[in-house]
Amino acid sequence: MQKKFILAIDAGTTGIRTVLYRHDSTQVAYTYQKITQFTPQPGWLEHDPMEIYETIVHLIKTTCKQANITSDDIAAIGIATQRGTTVAWSQATGKPIHRAIVWQDLRTVERCTELTKLIGIDINPNSAFTKYEWLLNNIPNCRERVVTGDVLIGTLDSWLVWKLTGGQAFITDVSNAVVTTMWNPVLGKWSPELASLIQMPVDKLATIKPSSTIYGFTAIPEMNSKVPITAISGDQQAAMFGHLATEPGNGKATYGTSVMVNVNTGKQWVFAKKGCYSLALWRMHNVDTFCLEGTVITGGAAIEWANDLRLFDSPEECVKLAESVPHSGGVFFIPALQGLGTPYRKPEASGALLGLSRSTTKAHIARAILEGIAFRTRQVVETIKENSPVALFDTLRVDGGIAKSDFFLQLQANVLGIPVERANTVQVTSLGVAYMAGLAVDYWKSIEEIKAMKSTSAIFTPDDNRTNVEKQFDIWTTLINSVTSIHLTETEIS
Repeated sequence: MQKKFILAIDAGTTGIRTVLYRHDSTQVAYTYQKITQFTPQPGWLEHDPMEIYETIVHLIKTTCKQANITSDDIAAIGIATQRGTTVAWSQATGKPIHRAIVWQDLRTVERCTELTKLIGIDINPNSAFTKYEWLLNNIPNCRERVVTGDVLIGTLDSWLVWKLTGGQAFITDVSNAVVTTMWNPVLGKWSPELASLIQMPVDKLATIKPSSTIYGFTAIPEMNSKVPITAISGDQQAAMFGHLATEPGNGKATYGTSVMVNVNTGKQWVFAKKGCYSLALWRMHNVDTFCLEGTVITGGAAIEWANDLRLFDSPEECVKLAESVPHSGGVFFIPALQGLGTPYRKPEASGALLGLSRSTTKAHIARAILEGIAFRTRQVVETIKENSPVALFDTLRVDGGIAKSDFFLQLQANVLGIPVERANTVQVTSLGVAYMAGLAVDYWKSIEEIKAMKSTSAIFTPDDNRTNVEKQFDIWTTLINSVTSIHLTETEIS
C-alpha cells in the first residue's frame, strides 16, 4: 500500500525548512527555523553542523505533529542543501571536529587565485575545493585522521545523510560533487589528479550515487520507524527539478539570500566564461544532466541588510514603500555587499548607494534596492545567454522570497523584456527534492505524471514602462562599472 506523504528537507544558508507533500504536490505541513551565523573574522562564515542536524530532527517532529501523522506515514525523505558548505567529522564520535565552512566564506580567496593560475581552471571561492584544503591544513591532525579513516570530510549533504542514517552511508550526488572541483564531469567520477592538488586521498571522498535512489534508512531515536532517504540535491538543482525544467533551454531564477539563475544544457558540459559556470543538475537513470549557472551574490540579503539598518521593518515594508513611488528619485543601488558574482567575479567589490539628496526618501531607497537586484539578474541572464549552447527560455520561471511580490516580478519582467512565470509555491526547492525522493520509491511513476499536475501561479509580461526602464538600466550599468574597483582593506578601514 502506497504511503501518503513525502518529506522534503531544505537546509539553506540562513535556515532550515521541512515541507510535507501530498501526491498532488500540495503542502500538508511546513516548518522553518533560522540557524546561527558565525563570523569569526571578516569574510569568514561558519555554521554549527550539530545545530543543523538537531534543528532538522526537531523540525521533522514538529512537521509530523502539525500534520497529525507519524513517521509511518512518510514514504520517503529528500534533502536539498546549500552547496559548497564543507564539514569534517569524527566517525567514532559522530561529532564535527570544526564548524562547517559555508559556501559564502571567503577565507581562501587568495588560494583560489593561486590554484587558478597554476592549473588554468577557474577555482571559485564559493566551491568546496579549498575549504577541504583549509580543514586538512588547519585542524590539528585532520589530514592524518582522514588518511586513517577516523575523520570524514564532505559537503553538507554527505554529513546529513551520514548523521540521519546513523553512519550507514557516506555518499553524495553529482550536483554536490561538482562543487568540490574534484569531480570530472566528462568521466562522471572523482579525479585523482585534481584531488592530489590539495593532497586529498581520492578514495576517502564520499561515494557518488544517483540523485534519486535509496541511500539508507533513518536511524533517529525520535522517529518511531525507519524511513528511506531517497534523494539529495544541491538547492538550485532541486529548484530546477521543482520547476520541472528538465529539457535543454529550460531555466529559472531563485530569489533567496542570493539570486541564482540556471539554464538546462542537457548532456552538454560547457566551458563557460564571464563568470558563469557549468554544474551538474542531477544523475537520473545513469545519465548526467548539466546546466549553466550565474549568481547575484547579494539578492534578498540586500533587503535583510536594509532591515538590519532599520531602514525598513520587514521585507514586506520594503516592497510596499518601493511600490508607493513612480521611480527611485535618481537613487541607484549596487548590490555588492559580499562582492559581485556573474559576470564580474569580483569577491572584493563593495556595494554602493548613489544619487542621494535631501529629497531622498525611504521609498526611493527601497525602490532602488529592488531595481538593483532586478538589474543584476538581467546581467546574469544575458551572460548565460552568451555562453549557452542551446537557445534560452523565452519565459523565466521564478521562485523564492522576493518572488512573492507582484510588484517586483512586474519590475523584473520589464527589466528583462520577457515574461516572468511564478510557480504556485515559493518552496520550489523543497518541491523539487520531494519529486526526486518520490520517484525513487514509485510514489510518482514518472516525470510525465508530475508534469501533468503542474500549475502556474501567475505570469507577468513586460508593460509600457520598458523604455524608461532601459534608460535606468543604462545609467545603472555605467555606475556599477565605475565602482567595481572600490575595495578597502581592513587596515585602510581602521
